Amino acid sequence: MAESPWENDEMARMSLANMDKKFLPGTSQEVDFLEEELGLQPGDRILDLGCGAGGHSIEVARRGYDVTGVDISSFMLEEARKRASEAGVEVTFLQLNLADLGSALAGRSFDAAICLCESGLGILGEKGDFKFLQNVHRLLKPGGGFVLTSFNAMRRYRNPGSHFDPISSTLHWTMPISNGKEFLEEDQRWYTPSELRLMLGLAGFTNIEVYGCSPGNFNRQKLELDDVELMVSARTEK
Repeated sequence: MAESPWENDEMARMSLANMDKKFLPGTSQEVDFLEEELGLQPGDRILDLGCGAGGHSIEVARRGYDVTGVDISSFMLEEARKRASEAGVEVTFLQLNLADLGSALAGRSFDAAICLCESGLGILGEKGDFKFLQNVHRLLKPGGGFVLTSFNAMRRYRNPGSHFDPISSTLHWTMPISNGKEFLEEDQRWYTPSELRLMLGLAGFTNIEVYGCSPGNFNRQKLELDDVELMVSARTEK
């Protein structure tokens, strides 16, 4: 597998300020929702997939849960550890590629998992995305909950733009680094709600629900065609 753009520290550094501005203000409301949606109990073990600089991991840990955050970016994890220390909370942060999730965390189990802010699904290729969902399922205890957010392909089909391939449902993007002399590129797969329901079901999940969402506004709202993001909530069988 080719190196992910998110392994590039300069890419991560450029992205951090924008992500803080977009996502941090709504973190508390989102975790309020996650506690209820996932049915969290004191001491539960939570897996934060693609945790970035640790916004959700730290807020979840602040509320008394045992949190493991994983990310591919060394820069983001360094920032996450710094922020957790400043917040006075303990979080286990691990650097790994989500493609290696099953082997890297083999033997561990979690009560719930989250994968938010488009930090996981869509970047591993279709087979890799499905394997990722299977691995999340294996890591969860019976009855464990999983909340995932992803880009909404229905919006992109209505307004595809020049870089979206409607056959593969893939968006190709580039970002300049090093004063425009180099570029990072990535192909990102966008999914429709029906595709996600099918994939999660085949991966073994049940109770699959799809909602609309936006930063700081997690509330089981109806998904609209033009919503940028969608949310999927699912469980493993008890």
